[in-house]
Amino acid sequence: MTDLDSHTARRARRGRQWLLLCLLVLSVPLAWAEGRVLVVWAEDVAAPPDTALLEELGAASGLELTWLREVSAGISLLAWRSLEPLSAAEVLARLALDPRVEAVQPDARRRLQFVPNDPLYEHQWYLFESAGIRAPAAWDLQRGSSSVVVAVLDTGILPHEDLAPARMLPGYDFYSDLAHDNDGEPGRDADPRDPGDAVVADECGIGTPAVNSSWHGLAVSGLIMASADNTRGIAGIDHGARLLPVRVFGKCGAWVSDLFDAMRWAAGLAVSGAPSNPTPAGVINLSLAYDEPCGVAEQRIIDEVIARGAVVVAAAGNEAGDVANSSPASCNGVITVAASDRAGKPASFTNLGAAVDITAPGVSLVTSYNLGTTYPGTDTYDWLSGTSFSTAQVSAVLALMRADRPTATVNQLREALRAGARAFPDSSCDTSLCGAGLLDAQGAILALREQPAPTSGGGGGCVQGSEGRPEALWWLGLLWVLYRLGRRNDPAGGRV
Repeated sequence: MTDLDSHTARRARRGRQWLLLCLLVLSVPLAWAEGRVLVVWAEDVAAPPDTALLEELGAASGLELTWLREVSAGISLLAWRSLEPLSAAEVLARLALDPRVEAVQPDARRRLQFVPNDPLYEHQWYLFESAGIRAPAAWDLQRGSSSVVVAVLDTGILPHEDLAPARMLPGYDFYSDLAHDNDGEPGRDADPRDPGDAVVADECGIGTPAVNSSWHGLAVSGLIMASADNTRGIAGIDHGARLLPVRVFGKCGAWVSDLFDAMRWAAGLAVSGAPSNPTPAGVINLSLAYDEPCGVAEQRIIDEVIARGAVVVAAAGNEAGDVANSSPASCNGVITVAASDRAGKPASFTNLGAAVDITAPGVSLVTSYNLGTTYPGTDTYDWLSGTSFSTAQVSAVLALMRADRPTATVNQLREALRAGARAFPDSSCDTSLCGAGLLDAQGAILALREQPAPTSGGGGGCVQGSEGRPEALWWLGLLWVLYRLGRRNDPAGGRV
């Protein structure tokens, strides 16, 4: 054989190898969905179903169906598989269209529902009653992750027996009213502790009343992340997220400029005079409201923070008026929260309106508190009401959602939160006034799981091949071709 013939033969072999490699790549198994369903057959269907019936049903529904066993008379356990990335709900809907199917439901794993041993849990009606947020059902799906950071922009934080220090990030103090800053520090600093915001009569202006310290930041934080199952106090809604306390309120309230700086810093944006935030928040809780519509400046700050990837949750306000006159609740892009009572009806004090996204319990909620009337005293618990505390619950549920789908966008989180909401119990409220419905923690997580994931795999029921991997034969074929190509290009290697 001449050198030319040998060269031509080598090129032909190499061409065949590359062709085989391309064919293998193109034939990689497509992503498919799979699962199991329990089918209750109509009375005239003989059990177990014959092969022809399963083929007909599979062809009509676009599914590959396999009979596994009979569970009881007229109830079959079937396995299904689809080359489409179908959700379980879509599969059920397709099968239910056949008149031979009386009923169908998923065959899913069920676990013992987590019930914390905290002594005040029985009083936390907002977690488990019919008008509550269905937290126990959500905990069976997700209990939280330390990779999620929730920023609470409020009066600051206090140590408390029910708040785990390990879940507390350093935070920052943006309260800059030197005339009323009673923590002994000259303005802004790295200590977000709440020294108390009590004032005497006329201290905040002629005619203003004396007010005890509110410990508002502590109460909000307890609802979000009080330690669960530790035989003391209450159970927070998120059991894994870390808290970023950011102090913006002190005596006589907060400057809007301080609030703007605090929001930007919490999201990880640079703020003049403040150190960089090494732990940007994925959820920013604003249990606050002031009586004016969202302005250009507020909207610009909100847009910056959302663009950074943080979801912003704001209280609708407690004036029993139109939320359109409350800020930051009326800003575009925030998740605005109204309050409901123990019956699931709008609380008497809550603002309502078209800007509300969702309603959450806001009447007589037990949470962490402090006995000090002016300065910090002894740890305690108290029953509080207000849209501030409804907002805290929504922030906690969003933290669970972020833990369950770390790659979810702000829009996906908002859409899933609304999609998972429960209907209002009666005509006392509707979607034009109270948002999408009542907060449902389980429903929100499940709705998020139904949304297309930005990346393949992870929590969706759509996998590539068996158990998330291409078929073993495909891998063997690919390795064989790569081996031959490697040998071909190895000068020391023999002919292959």
